[in-house]
Amino acid sequence: LHEACAALIAWVESGPPPPPGISVKIATQSGSISGAPVQVVGRADSVTFAAPPDPAQARADAALITYVRRTVAECNALPLVQIDRTDPAQSRPLQLARLYISLDTTQTVALTDAEIAALPEKTRERLTQARIGEGTQRPARPLSAVEALSRAPRLMLLGAPGSGKSTFVSHLSLCLAGEALRIRDQPDPQPEGGWLACLPRWTHGACLPVRIILRDLAAFAPLAQAPRGSLRLLEEFLTATLADAGCTAAGPLLIDALRNGTALLLFDGLDEVVGDAVLTRVIATIQAAAQSYRAPILVTCRVLDYQEEPLRQIAGVTTQTLAELTAKQIDGFVGDWYAELEASGRRPAAQTAAATRALREALGSRPELRALAGTPLLLTVIALVHAFRGTLPDARALLYAECIDLLLLRWRQPRGEHDLLERLNLPQFRSSDLLALMARLGYEAHQRAERATTQTGPADLDEAAVMAILAEGFARYDAPRKFQLAEIVLTALTRGNGLLLKRGPQVYTFAHRTFQEFLAGFHLKSQRDYRKLCLERTPLAHWHEVLTLMVGYQVLQDRELEKPLGLVEHVLIRSALEQALAGELLVLIGRERAEQYDPALLQLPNGLWPQARTVLLRLVTQGRAPEAPAPLRQRAGLALGLLCYGPLESLDRPAAQAPMPDPRLPFAVLGLPAQRHSGWHKSIAHYWCPIEAGLFWSGDDRPKEADDDENPLQRAAGAVRRALTGQSNAERREMLRRAVIRTPYQIARYPVTNADYARFGAAGGYTEQRWWTEHGWAWLQGETKRAQATADYRPPYWTALRFNNPLQPVVTVTWYEAAAYCRWLTLEGHAQGWLPDDHEIRLPTWHEWERAARHIDQRPHPWGDAPPDPERANYKDTGLGASSIIGSFPRGTAASGAQDMLGNVMEWTATPYERPDQAAPEQDFTRGEGVILSYSGWSDGVESLFCGARFRFIPYDRY
Repeated sequence: LHEACAALIAWVESGPPPPPGISVKIATQSGSISGAPVQVVGRADSVTFAAPPDPAQARADAALITYVRRTVAECNALPLVQIDRTDPAQSRPLQLARLYISLDTTQTVALTDAEIAALPEKTRERLTQARIGEGTQRPARPLSAVEALSRAPRLMLLGAPGSGKSTFVSHLSLCLAGEALRIRDQPDPQPEGGWLACLPRWTHGACLPVRIILRDLAAFAPLAQAPRGSLRLLEEFLTATLADAGCTAAGPLLIDALRNGTALLLFDGLDEVVGDAVLTRVIATIQAAAQSYRAPILVTCRVLDYQEEPLRQIAGVTTQTLAELTAKQIDGFVGDWYAELEASGRRPAAQTAAATRALREALGSRPELRALAGTPLLLTVIALVHAFRGTLPDARALLYAECIDLLLLRWRQPRGEHDLLERLNLPQFRSSDLLALMARLGYEAHQRAERATTQTGPADLDEAAVMAILAEGFARYDAPRKFQLAEIVLTALTRGNGLLLKRGPQVYTFAHRTFQEFLAGFHLKSQRDYRKLCLERTPLAHWHEVLTLMVGYQVLQDRELEKPLGLVEHVLIRSALEQALAGELLVLIGRERAEQYDPALLQLPNGLWPQARTVLLRLVTQGRAPEAPAPLRQRAGLALGLLCYGPLESLDRPAAQAPMPDPRLPFAVLGLPAQRHSGWHKSIAHYWCPIEAGLFWSGDDRPKEADDDENPLQRAAGAVRRALTGQSNAERREMLRRAVIRTPYQIARYPVTNADYARFGAAGGYTEQRWWTEHGWAWLQGETKRAQATADYRPPYWTALRFNNPLQPVVTVTWYEAAAYCRWLTLEGHAQGWLPDDHEIRLPTWHEWERAARHIDQRPHPWGDAPPDPERANYKDTGLGASSIIGSFPRGTAASGAQDMLGNVMEWTATPYERPDQAAPEQDFTRGEGVILSYSGWSDGVESLFCGARFRFIPYDRY
């Protein structure tokens, strides 16, 4: 430093160039001068100098810029939609940033005061009027995936196939990489408001994205050869990946950022790591990163793979599940899709307006299409097919077939070149043969995933395997010729077809695993030993999607019923997992098709449909872990509901009849010919649980922390501690006091289901004033013009796929609707003779509800003193992410016989919140009055699962 100062002083005095390596800046009274040599006139106020730039640091910074710019390019491109090779040359690639749908999880969170203030004025006034006062329930919104990661810096994001997990990772990486370029003063384009504005409620700041594709990590040779995973192996893999991208020097900067918390580590595709040995090493690597790095970490995985493989359930990592798309999200994507086609030069404005309107109308008018559009992948496929074909199949299997056919057609005909089939020059080789080749590749890829359950290795296809399969497709030719033909196809694959992509020097993989699964099923359906091959795979959960898509295509496209029906018949008598699959396959086959094929399939008692109903009903109501855990019972129950009743929209029409009702729900068979429901009077007696008059213990016995502690984390921790230990028993009992039931009554064994409630709508329940209370009818008339103008008005979630199975409890009904349903059912019972004239069906008082849940002792839970667990109730820890099929938690049954009293759905009572001890039921409520609602549902934590838990809602709440 002294030498540098002396040299600088000498230069300032003499005026020659500065010594090598020194950058000089001189500030004077009239400004500053950089660079020199200069002649200073007057007094220099200050002189500063800097050491020469470190060449190594400069290389690292440049490599980092290359890395983040490459991340932007990779993540903003949409290879799935780059299929139209006939685009004009000036068409730019479609961009994820312009099409991304902001994804939500299945969890809800209360709105803050600021969020309420930002609502439209009318909505805000309604909420303010309804919810003033201590103890009222705040309105809720879905927790976004971005916000979930902000709240839980170690997050496992679960989702169904095509739910947008990998796209979410790409969008996060894109936005953070774009922000990294901005803060480094790079001239790259920015969206309006900046990249971080594209991540609402993101709290981790400008992190550097580090994206790890887990199947690539699983294939990393040093990891495969190591005894266990480690942080060192992860950093070696990252270094190798950067070397392949030509930015090795960025490695130390990224690793430092991971260590100090200024990066985001994204592990994508844990479900694609299959096999205990390699999965154990990958999990150990993830755990080492979570323990050593301060950076937030996200892992993505399919729901079914997470549930079926305990190794994937990483301790200390919060889990959230992606929700299906809402109508608003779908509508927004449709507008963005055609706007992007126009902006990229693919469609003129005159066409896009009409196409946007047509696609929106199709999605709005076809319930089956709306169900398909619930995931981002299927919605994108729908948009692709609509844009390039103009027609929209109404089944998943056919939709995938259309998209794959479209991809193969565009691949065959690249702009300015001969069709691939012409290049092969084989007169008898057609498009169907090309599809068969791709199907064989899909089958082999899925086979490799299967074999990996006992051997290490990823499910990707190496080049040798691809060549062998392609050559096998040309087996009729001699060896030189068939390999020459295979090389032509492989070269075309290497250039990219949107379906099978080249991911590395000798590695190929499908653009999305669901395409691989469809093609595997397409290949499987035509094999000579079809049934044997299928039955070998039905015990394996990761083959279920393959078999489902296969049967869907067989039934809808091939018009083939014999082989699927024979397969179901064999699967139905096997394990619980396979029985659930059998029910799902029967739903795909369809009752009407089966009846046309062979009416005996539906006849009692030995037809395949009645047999399936019996098997599934037994699985739902008697199954338990480990053979039949709650998620598997839910799968079976969803299939059971559709087998018994068909889709919900077919039930709420006048004179609708259930094809094969659940015998537990006698209301659904009322009005049918007597010979079809001869045992209904026994069922209706079983449906009601009798409760005697007398004393019982009453009170809100939730731990005090649930109400009194101001810190929500302490409140939750205290509630869990008290719930899971005996510590709170004495304190809880002090909160209980004696109450009395003066008149015997009966309570329903199950919550009211969608199938039950559909009969109310079909009978004109929303059009006849006689069913409604005075305030309820006034609410209905003012709720919406549609309620007055149409007879098919329903609760808002009536068509939501996640909640509208016939055997799920009906949700988002107001108190007014619940009371009207009870009044209608009472008069129905009187008219049909199954309810005595002096009996009434109504909502229970709070004491009646609590007595049915608690029994006559001081137990905290309907089943006794044992703490809640996912086999006794459907709550947050159960992980279903939705309401459960009625009766699927038999271990949680109350002493009264009533089920689902805790968890699943909250239930209305007929008691004012301010007067919980009121003995008589309240006949009506004004719009602003508070009503007691049982306070525990499928999204609540263990701290809410107590017999006395209650809350205040207003009578038109649709929570």
